[in-house]
Amino acid sequence: MNSVLYLDFDGILHPADVRVTPEEPLHPRVYVRGRSTDEPLFRYVSLLELLLYPYPDLRIVLATSWVRAFGYKSALKQLLPALQERVIGAATFPAPTRFGTIAFDAEERGLTRWLALDDDQVGWPEERLHQLVAPTNPYLALVELGVTAKLAIKLEALCAGVPLDAVTNVPRSTSTVARIFALPNVTEAEVLRALEEDARVEEILRQARARRDDVI
Repeated sequence: MNSVLYLDFDGILHPADVRVTPEEPLHPRVYVRGRSTDEPLFRYVSLLELLLYPYPDLRIVLATSWVRAFGYKSALKQLLPALQERVIGAATFPAPTRFGTIAFDAEERGLTRWLALDDDQVGWPEERLHQLVAPTNPYLALVELGVTAKLAIKLEALCAGVPLDAVTNVPRSTSTVARIFALPNVTEAEVLRALEEDARVEEILRQARARRDDVI
């Protein structure tokens, strides 16, 4: 069985507070400080695609409330085509915690190598935290400082067959940008667009460019 990433949406690919209203039951919106906004949903999906690019055999299982709220097919369509092709199903077991849902699904699929990208840490056993990458800033989500670096290192270990609990040397997030720049056929403009010009990540990109120029 290939390595698998359990993927959440809210708090990962866009800010965590996403709601629908009775007036627009099929049109979720991002809320900030309790107020509806026009901020784009799935603003970091291109970044995720870039981070997964080096691992063509990696598969995705959806572990998100979007499946329950809007249906599996609708949730799947929110992803870019290259990510959709990786999806092999959804974790839907009605456990009290997200960990319970994922753990049950992994057991049912017979998975031995899996990682969760999810901002919900409630009920996650300490001895299993090595299988979780979880942003803690509900607004920054995937571009929270250090999160993509941790994800990149965990993905590399996962797909190389290295036990995730043995991964202790997680670099600062700047190394992740260097990894993205090193991907074949990826331009700087594409990286900037993928990161949605987030202020914190822009600073990381400037540092990465400076280091790359020094090497050249």
